[in-house]
Amino acid sequence: MALRSLSTKALHAEIARREKGADKLRKERDRIADQLDKVDAKLAELEDGSTRRGPGRPKKTTTRRGKKKTGRRKATGRKTTSKKTGRRRAKNDMSLAEAIVQAVEKGAVVSPKEASALVKANGYKSSSPNFGMMVANSLAKDARFKRKGRGEYERVK
Repeated sequence: MALRSLSTKALHAEIARREKGADKLRKERDRIADQLDKVDAKLAELEDGSTRRGPGRPKKTTTRRGKKKTGRRKATGRKTTSKKTGRRRAKNDMSLAEAIVQAVEKGAVVSPKEASALVKANGYKSSSPNFGMMVANSLAKDARFKRKGRGEYERVK
C-alpha cells in the first residue's frame, strides 16, 4: 500500500490504530515484568543468600526494570572474621600431618574418618566444619601414607 494513495484522514486513522496496539503491548510488558519481579523475589527468599556472586562484586540492588528492590536480603559470602565473632584459631603444637602420623600406627590401614577421630582423640584441636576433608587431603599428599583403595590409606613410613 503506497502512502501517496492514502488520504490524510486514513493516515491519521492508521497512526491511531498503531498507537493503540503499542499501548496494549506496553501494558502487557509491564504486567509480565511485574510477574517476573515477583518470581525474582520468591527465588531470593528460597536461595536465602546461599549463592555467591563472586569476590568484590556488589549485590544487585535493582530489578531488571531498574526499580529499587524492597526489603533486605540476608548477607552472603564468607563468614565474618574471627575478630568480629570472638572465635580464636586453634593452636596446636604440631601440624595436622604430624598429628596423623603420631595417631596412626605403622602398617595400619585407616579411612580419613577414622584418622580424624584418632587425631582428635589425641588432643588435636580444630573448629573446622570440614575437618574430615582436611585429614583426607593430608593423607593423600603425605608420602608416609599409601593409598590402598577408595578411602583407605596405609601408613608405610
